Amino acid sequence: MSKKKNKFDLTHLVHEGCIKEGQTLYFVSDPSKFCKVTKQPNGEYKVVVGAETQTIHAFAQKCLGTEPPDHASKWFRTEAGKTLYDFWHADDYVEAA
Repeated sequence: MSKKKNKFDLTHLVHEGCIKEGQTLYFVSDPSKFCKVTKQPNGEYKVVVGAETQTIHAFAQKCLGTEPPDHASKWFRTEAGKTLYDFWHADDYVEAA
């Protein structure tokens, strides 16, 4: 039986070493749209687009011009091409093996 996946948390991905502070994330449909991972004063991680700090969900909504049709983590990838969704669900794949 599979257990329910925890809520998406960019801070957790940074603490796990999947994503690094300052790392650039690219919108999958248009790599000219990108953001950088940044640590907030409260210790959480969000993304910075230009001078604006926001959540991944808010940036996905801005890039798409509408509410994302699926989870916002599927819309952003690293330089290597791995999506935030891949990192978030990586332990699911290990459990299934």
